Amino acid sequence: MIRCFGLLCCSLLLVGSLQARTFSYQQATVITQKGVKIPVEVSDTPAKRQQGLSDRPRLKPGWGMLFVFERSGHHGFWMKDMNFPIDILWLRNSRVVYVAENVRPPSSGETPVTITPDKSANLVLELDAGQVRALGLAVGSTLAYRW
Repeated sequence: MIRCFGLLCCSLLLVGSLQARTFSYQQATVITQKGVKIPVEVSDTPAKRQQGLSDRPRLKPGWGMLFVFERSGHHGFWMKDMNFPIDILWLRNSRVVYVAENVRPPSSGETPVTITPDKSANLVLELDAGQVRALGLAVGSTLAYRW
């Protein structure tokens, strides 16, 4: 009986730790100047921002992740536990202020590099690698949001 109780407790702890990394994301839409609509998951808490796209096999086709910060700053991003390359755009409100294209996950055993923009931003948009170019986005582009 004690052994069964111990196994049950260990199982509950394991399930609890796995669920700690599973979040419910609010969804929004990012709209480019050309009217292209990009559905996004909104990462708006410290825990969600820390998790980001880590441990996912890929992004949903056509989707992105929008990171929302309470304050503008030089918010650095890295590719820890990432499985696919991405494009990263830093935005101050609706204007793109910095872009990193085709950022690749580190090779096995390699320490992830942190990419920090030279401009202050309060939003960061992550897209599949190649989407910045395909959508014609660049520093100075403006995006709209539908929350």
